[in-house]
Amino acid sequence: MLFDVRPKTSIRELFGRKAEYLVFRDALKRGRNFILITGPRRIGKTSFLYASLNELVGDGVPHIVIDTRAATSLNSRYPHRVIAEGVYKALLGRSVVGSVLSKVKGLKLGPLELDLGDKPDLVEVFSLLNRAGSPVVVAFDEAQYLRFSNEDLTRFFAWVLDALQNVVLVFTGSQVGILESFLRLYDGSSPLFGRYEVRIRLPRFNPSESLEFLERGFEEAGRNPNDEELLSTIRTLDGIPGWLVHYGASRIDGLTHEEAIERVLEKAMAYVMSEFRELSRLSPRYELVMKAVAGLSEGIGSARLEDIRETVSVDDRSLRNYINRLIDYGFLEPAGHGKYRIPDPVMYRVFKRL
Repeated sequence: MLFDVRPKTSIRELFGRKAEYLVFRDALKRGRNFILITGPRRIGKTSFLYASLNELVGDGVPHIVIDTRAATSLNSRYPHRVIAEGVYKALLGRSVVGSVLSKVKGLKLGPLELDLGDKPDLVEVFSLLNRAGSPVVVAFDEAQYLRFSNEDLTRFFAWVLDALQNVVLVFTGSQVGILESFLRLYDGSSPLFGRYEVRIRLPRFNPSESLEFLERGFEEAGRNPNDEELLSTIRTLDGIPGWLVHYGASRIDGLTHEEAIERVLEKAMAYVMSEFRELSRLSPRYELVMKAVAGLSEGIGSARLEDIRETVSVDDRSLRNYINRLIDYGFLEPAGHGKYRIPDPVMYRVFKRL
């Protein structure tokens, strides 16, 4: 069901992502071992990741997915310990990975046979994965959260790419600038500098795709909303699948069009502000900049740097630092020379309300 609010788990449940899936599958067939999946918040990266990986199980490609938000919440300074334990448990369990590795000659999947001790080490468990003899995907969902680790995990990732031919690393991230900053892909001193990566960006739906998505979702639910409401929804929520799903689910639950839109905006405000909290703790000026861009963009779609500076009353150098950080976090994007905009219309409405 398209309006199921849970992450999708099969390609058949996804809408409009077949091309991206084929790129993903082709990358694995070509032996690529370093893949980045990016896109705006609520675009459906987690659904795409799980659906694609589950589909690839049929091609004999097992996988492990690490929720880095969970890993860092359990141990923010040493998330690698949580990751190692997660991979270890997957090996011990009757998971897809476990069933594949159980076929490796001389390898038994029990705590005594593995003999990794009570605290498995990342190098040990990944080395064991490599013994599968065929590609095993290890995906780090929202990998930018790993930047809080006390350990430089990029050195470990570089070792995996160099030494473990059967392990494929996949990273997803909505804060693209922060993800790239964490991986330091363009830093000559970084262990990952110069590595060949495959990038898969999940774009927003265009208006026609958004309309088809809504029509199919309501058809599945046996509903037939009028065209005016659908067009209003597309204009308000743009082509962000996550918000479209919440709107559709709210309508199915009995809300009117106006009530459903309001519910989505309320959820969006809570979600955006929780994501924004990290920046707010650094300086209240980040929120002032966002509110200024939202106000100045009304009717024209973007805000000029000089107008933002006058509104926020901050020097040019500091303002550029604030804006660059907001771009890294995905809250702003360039809109031409000296102009900036809020990329998500729902996010725009959130900051307009503040």
